Amino acid sequence: PRAAERPGFDSVAVTDHPMPEDAWMRSGGHHALDPFVALAFAAAATQHLRLLTYIYVLPYRNPFISAKGVASLDALSGGRLIFGVAAGYLEAEFRALGVPFEERNELADEALRAMTAAWTSDGVHFEGRHFVAHGHTQLPRPAQRPGPPIWVGGNSKQAIRRAVELGDGW
Repeated sequence: PRAAERPGFDSVAVTDHPMPEDAWMRSGGHHALDPFVALAFAAAATQHLRLLTYIYVLPYRNPFISAKGVASLDALSGGRLIFGVAAGYLEAEFRALGVPFEERNELADEALRAMTAAWTSDGVHFEGRHFVAHGHTQLPRPAQRPGPPIWVGGNSKQAIRRAVELGDGW
């Protein structure tokens, strides 16, 4: 990370593959560190470098757990996180993680709504199809308000709609 910051690079990015399939790996896939652990390491070693998840697969995890990781990293880094997200595309990885692939777009949308509620509200009242919270508060809040910029990845109509409705960029 310091080697990127010294010459003036703007950001570093990490991807998200917690359980890739061997066949995908043999065809050019790659392993990845946990995005929040890797970016926390980069944040601790730098002062100005922006930290980008490129991309974080929203449906892989509970959105309130993801919101806690995002808020913690953004708070500890002094507001340097850019939260790049997507619905995901590797069906075998979804199966390994116990997440229904066919619901990935709905899960991604619901996750962004739930996470934003967790970052911005005390006594969160959120009711989605998959996740419910009534009277819950999550601290710390992200350093950036209402949260870090959300950049939505993907080329599908769903991804572009998600970027317009729930994100800050595409």
